[in-house]
Amino acid sequence: MRLRAAAGLFLAFAVSGAAKAGPEVDALFATYSPATPGCAVGIKAQGEAARYSVYGAADLEHAAPITPATVFEAGSVSKQFTAAAILLLAQDGKLSLSDDIRKYLPEMPDYGAPITIDMLLSHTSGLRDWGEVMALAGWPRTSRVYTAAEILEVSARQKALNYPPGEAYSYTNTGFNLAGWIVKRVTGKTLAAFTAERIFRPLGMSATRWRDDFNAIIPGRAIAYMPAAGAAGFRQQMPFENTYGHGGLLTTVGDLLIWNEALTSGALGPDLDTRLREQPRLTRGRRIAYARGLVVQSHYGQTEVAHAGATAAYRAWLGRYPAAGLSVALLCNRGDVNPVAIGRGVAETLLPPPPPSKGSVRKTPSADLARLPGLYVDERAGGLLRVADDGGRLRIAGGPALTPNAPNRYVGGDAAYEFGEAGVTRRAADDETTTYRRVTPVSPSEGELASLAGTYASSEAGAAWIAGVREGRLVLTPQGRPSAAMTALPLYADAFQAGGDLLRIVRNSEGAAVGLRFTGSRVYSLVFDRVRE
Repeated sequence: MRLRAAAGLFLAFAVSGAAKAGPEVDALFATYSPATPGCAVGIKAQGEAARYSVYGAADLEHAAPITPATVFEAGSVSKQFTAAAILLLAQDGKLSLSDDIRKYLPEMPDYGAPITIDMLLSHTSGLRDWGEVMALAGWPRTSRVYTAAEILEVSARQKALNYPPGEAYSYTNTGFNLAGWIVKRVTGKTLAAFTAERIFRPLGMSATRWRDDFNAIIPGRAIAYMPAAGAAGFRQQMPFENTYGHGGLLTTVGDLLIWNEALTSGALGPDLDTRLREQPRLTRGRRIAYARGLVVQSHYGQTEVAHAGATAAYRAWLGRYPAAGLSVALLCNRGDVNPVAIGRGVAETLLPPPPPSKGSVRKTPSADLARLPGLYVDERAGGLLRVADDGGRLRIAGGPALTPNAPNRYVGGDAAYEFGEAGVTRRAADDETTTYRRVTPVSPSEGELASLAGTYASSEAGAAWIAGVREGRLVLTPQGRPSAAMTALPLYADAFQAGGDLLRIVRNSEGAAVGLRFTGSRVYSLVFDRVRE
């Protein structure tokens, strides 16, 4: 293993026996230095010892370098450990994945159809994401401390689901927090205690634990940083919440490689890996890519079993390519990292090249350049597509260019797009489809905006918004928290974009505004009713 040091702070380890792998991996981190936060990379190829590469500083204030033993927070990579805990309890006969969660969590509402434990692990429960609900209350994550008890209380007061259980997929941290509560109520032990006993200690994952107390001192932990807004350098952005199960795993790249190897070898039982990777079918029969705390899909000509993570400014990715016998672990302490792109980039330096793509790039028809650009909205989950003419080719704003492959059909990134009279349907690589309706942008007058002024409250969010007009814009302010005011930008008739969510005006039969309906990717149609003044 070759060691390179710069000013005693920057370390990089060769990561592959292949001649070109080291420099190719180094190139992915070429801009990292002792003056920036960075990443640790762990690689385990079949039949070889684990190898490591580290880049940048773990602590900028104390000029401490990242090492292979540096502890990071793994974000949603943590979910597979919560899922594994549930599967071990099912293996023990202590619960069944088909059990209604209300058997263990009677405080949860009856939504008319059971939510099973298994639905919690695959994001098919329909439960609203508690973090997004609290963001709509004016207190997004990292703005205040949250506890496990508070998450259960927020979850229990939701009167509606995003959709009937099992009908669709929408990512929700709530499911994994509730799974942690189920572990506690079945075993009498916290998820932290149970996983230490059944997973971490038996496997020798000595650096791994849950962040169940954000005030705890963690020797060797990297500080997390975001780029400073409008200035050079970085600012700290650490998680400070006592919640875990959805995230919150403190670990090292070495321990994550131990975990992947344990799944591959069956160290915790021959069926655990298989059951984690089982992909559920929705009620209409479609199989989804999200399994149980893991995503199973094709990449670079290989089956990829992986998950990414992001909490505060920590970023993480853990992936396996079973056919190639390759595992890659990535942990970073900088929030400007795209962990999927970099993690896959590392893997691609070690995987055989995929089969060449077929077909040639077709020119975008001039008629399409004239008729297809515009604004499209997914009113179910709040997503927006802005399609524009980008120098003679169509492009989604902030996204990929679109390449035609048939009349009215385009491909962009890992998805296909089919345009019709009313809008566009996006089909992802895992066959998930999303329909976007074409809408006509509007510019409401100040008088029209003024008619929306007032207070709007939601018992489900436990909060209220005060709507008013400022400098010709609709401004929403959480009651009692003026520093969190946000501007609502008009999109189309009675619809705005507010803080990344789709905000629609609810009107009565006489046309008067009586509510605000917020919709985002993790919370559908959360209504704040207008308060009579």
